[in-house]
Amino acid sequence: MKPSEILAEFALVAARKIAISTEKSYQVWIQKYFKFLATPEARKAESSERKMEVFLSNMAREDYSSISQNQAFNALLFLYRHVLKKDLQGVDALRARRSSRARYTPTPDEILAMLQKLENTPGHNVRLAVGMAYACGLRVSEVCQIRIKDFDLDRMVATVFEGKNDKDRTVRLPETLLTSIHRQLTRATALAEIDIAAGQPVQLPGRLAIKCPSWQFETRWHFLFPATNTCTHPRTGKTVRWCVGPDVIQRAVKRAAQAAGVAGKVTPHSLRHSFCSHLLDRGENIKRVAEAMGHTDIRTTAGYGRKDCEQMTSPLDRIVPFPNHKTA
Repeated sequence: MKPSEILAEFALVAARKIAISTEKSYQVWIQKYFKFLATPEARKAESSERKMEVFLSNMAREDYSSISQNQAFNALLFLYRHVLKKDLQGVDALRARRSSRARYTPTPDEILAMLQKLENTPGHNVRLAVGMAYACGLRVSEVCQIRIKDFDLDRMVATVFEGKNDKDRTVRLPETLLTSIHRQLTRATALAEIDIAAGQPVQLPGRLAIKCPSWQFETRWHFLFPATNTCTHPRTGKTVRWCVGPDVIQRAVKRAAQAAGVAGKVTPHSLRHSFCSHLLDRGENIKRVAEAMGHTDIRTTAGYGRKDCEQMTSPLDRIVPFPNHKTA
């Protein structure tokens, strides 16, 4: 098969198996891999496994991060398994060193200061979106993609469908945000009814638009935070109403953190770290926190909390009295 034919087949398979954002990332690495296959270095490799090993090893030597290398590995694995229908017997490549960076976790006071500095953008209730990210420990994609049907205000819960690793989970809604959520549901419902009357469909996950086409015109399937404008679906080419883009929330958080004078780098995911850390600091059961975060292994949850060393008392504080020397 020619590279163009393989990419066309990849697009068909990807539409059934992976998210659009993942498809775009995989496509970039597959195209880079095709360019590599045209080099003399690749022609010397006898097997597909060896070609992948050389490609990935070159990435490590060129100082690509471990995240980029793993993404490239997964892209090529998907290509061989699901498009070329070939099982690889093992790839032993030089791996990039995985960095271990400390996560910046905003304190409760910093969170409050940021929320006070947040300003809604035209058509987007950014303050509520950011508040839910922290209050419920949601990923930014989960905040954007939550729908009207996912809320049960009587029980004060919301359900996150098809989260990371295709897992569903239920999160508790804070009483503080119930009024704001109710107002946003009213606004989203009003926009949904306008779209439905105009014959404007909402974007549905996966192949639901094909299996259940009537759901595109049901209020319950519309987003809590809809995009202000319609757009063309990158896979179907149809005009649909999508959700607000993650970049809208990311920029709002960055601006609020700067306005609040928060020294560390703060992103929407930092709020998820804070959700976990603040609950653990308060003595909340780690298994319950792991369930709320959507973690299978509580060790992942523990990694989001504050390090034990932060709780230690410095030996200097035990020196009484501490000799304060005058400086010239």
